[in-house]
Amino acid sequence: MSETQEYVIFLISEQIYGIEILKIKEVVSYRKITPLPNMKGLIKGIINLRGIILPIFDLREKFHLQETPYTPFHIIIVLEILGRVMGVVVDEISDVVELFSEEVQDTSNLPPGIKAEYIQGIGKKEHELIVLLNVDQLLSPEELEIIDAA
Repeated sequence: MSETQEYVIFLISEQIYGIEILKIKEVVSYRKITPLPNMKGLIKGIINLRGIILPIFDLREKFHLQETPYTPFHIIIVLEILGRVMGVVVDEISDVVELFSEEVQDTSNLPPGIKAEYIQGIGKKEHELIVLLNVDQLLSPEELEIIDAA
């Protein structure tokens, strides 16, 4: 019997990614991010979400994608990463899909030189490939230290 897992599918720079639905605390509409002094790289600043201050990061930096100005159409996905609650900015959420284990290929076949430590696998659904992210490996220990300092 095949195991299934549900993923929230989202786009960043027209590339398709997925995160296990159980790793997502909530999805909120974009709100102004307050930058912090000396913050650079993927940490964009903080937001106030119902009285809780959340650090916000952008995967474009980590994935070496072109930066884009934020608009009211962007979305913030609130995640828990290794016990820390934070938000990630994405262009849009497109779907929630259920993938069977046979629809997910592991990362052993990826080309050499691809950093696969934060890629859980590649999902195949209706002629599309979905890069499935391993949320707990998404940020390096150094990046987590920066977030903790924020």
